[in-house]
Amino acid sequence: MIVISPFGFLTTVLVQVVFLFLLSLLFNIVKKIISKLYKISIRASDFFPIIMSYYIYQLSLDKHDQSFLPYVWLGLVIIGIIYAIYYLFTRNNAKVGIFYKFLWRFSVIYFFVVWSSTILIIAAKTL
Repeated sequence: MIVISPFGFLTTVLVQVVFLFLLSLLFNIVKKIISKLYKISIRASDFFPIIMSYYIYQLSLDKHDQSFLPYVWLGLVIIGIIYAIYYLFTRNNAKVGIFYKFLWRFSVIYFFVVWSSTILIIAAKTL
């Protein structure tokens, strides 16, 4: 395992942010080109949960020798189960596609909050 120094930690976080920005920019350019031929309903942010999962894994494993990722995904699964129960009881015509789309878009916010929290926890422990 490679141990990252405090400045290396800041560099890692900066590289992660820049990569997310460049991925969004590249995806939007490709989407504009392709959308002239096909209708695309996918967003660049739809890839963020997968990428941020790797970022959380990378940061937590480096500083804590264990990954936060199983706990993060467990939290998302519990939130998904609670939302599924709520969704089934409040809707007369429950559609699975709408449920999954909302849950995936919610996971973008969830992973951003968890990734930011991981950075703050690690930064607080390094000081």
